[in-house]
Amino acid sequence: MVQHLIERCLLLRMSCEQCIKALEEHAKIRPQVTLTVWRELLKENRGFFHAYFHGLSSRPLLRRSTYQG
Repeated sequence: MVQHLIERCLLLRMSCEQCIKALEEHAKIRPQVTLTVWRELLKENRGFFHAYFHGLSSRPLLRRSTYQG
């Protein structure tokens, strides 16, 4: 179950920290559990995570528009 939720976080382009926080808040999963599963996925899928982290670091920062039109 945790792996599936982490995969959904990845589809939403979340960082590890964002994923840990989201799973704690919305699924009541302890951060240590999420981190342990994240690390195992990282170990098993190094190539994917290398590309994923590269994609995250090169994406532009999103700003909320202050326009209230």
